[in-house]
Amino acid sequence: MACNCKNTITSFLGGDVPNPTTFLNCGEADGTYNNPLETGKTQCVAEDNVLRILDEYYVSGTVKNAGQIVFERTVTGETVNEYFWQNDGTFFKPIAYTDSRLSAQTLNTSGNVVVGGDVTVGTHDDTNFLYINRYNAILPYAHLYSDRLDNNVESGFRFLTRNSSGTAQEAFLIQGSDRKATFQGNVVISGTNTTLNTLSANTAINVGNGVGTVSAATFTGPSTLLGTSRDTGEIGVVTATTVVGKYSGVTVQNGGTDVSIGMTVGTFRPNMLIDVGMGGGTGDLSITLPTISTWDAGKYIFTFYGTPNAGGTFALIAGGSDKFYGMSICLDGNEIISNASRITFGAGKTIAGTKIEVIASEDQVQVIVHLTANKADVTPS
Repeated sequence: MACNCKNTITSFLGGDVPNPTTFLNCGEADGTYNNPLETGKTQCVAEDNVLRILDEYYVSGTVKNAGQIVFERTVTGETVNEYFWQNDGTFFKPIAYTDSRLSAQTLNTSGNVVVGGDVTVGTHDDTNFLYINRYNAILPYAHLYSDRLDNNVESGFRFLTRNSSGTAQEAFLIQGSDRKATFQGNVVISGTNTTLNTLSANTAINVGNGVGTVSAATFTGPSTLLGTSRDTGEIGVVTATTVVGKYSGVTVQNGGTDVSIGMTVGTFRPNMLIDVGMGGGTGDLSITLPTISTWDAGKYIFTFYGTPNAGGTFALIAGGSDKFYGMSICLDGNEIISNASRITFGAGKTIAGTKIEVIASEDQVQVIVHLTANKADVTPS
């Protein structure tokens, strides 16, 4: 076999030798050469031959290559644990164990990628994302599966965020079996929310910041508050073919300053129960009924709850030029109400249990006031 060197022979099989001829003390021309290559020695690789280098290759002498030199790495169970593979632009090669990860600019695979440890995408405050492409045109979604295989056990999803202190905390949980989703914080929906089955809450559901619309085939609740404010009487509306319940109503309350509420049949539907709280502060609360023409033959019931503030007064005012006719039933007797446009309770006298019933007739508002106070504590005027 000819060597890539002039007037040299690497393998002599006999015969005439031209002069001048130099016989080199070469190492193995094919296979592994035992390193290091000493000073003064020549390593020759003949044409069509391959020199395979394992691990490191130390050269102190001369290397003449007419074939191919391949550098390889010995990988054992021990070195797999101590080294990882890094992409040098052409091949993956093992480097220092301290990094212990697979590192590459781009890694393309047509098969499955199975990772035994954690997967980290990007670095902190970087611009990297995790992308999942669409499945197909029939199922145009990016698919996330909980668990790879069917292990006959429940498996859901749990999403954690970090607070401003960097502490991980659960934010969103999806159960595996019943697929129940639990949010630890507030859920804000900017678009339309469609609930096909049951919508329930342990505390409150706020729709549209208090001015949204709830649409349901059946709406059931022991106590439902609609609207933006208990203090101002901006009450929402429930519209349905049939409303079934103990009553439909709203709660209003006084506050630290005086509050006046003008009722309309749009915000206070006739036959509604208005639950009034007078313990919210020292402010007075006055409610003006709609004019008779808008709620003829309708009825409103006002009930009072809690302990009233000693500084707050309450007044019920007839709408427009309408007048009250009826009776006050007090602890110390009854009092006739006639041609009154206003019924005023003294400060702190709307004691729990007080009730006012008003009915609109053609030309007057019939009223019955049930007091847990005396006649002097309520004044028709």
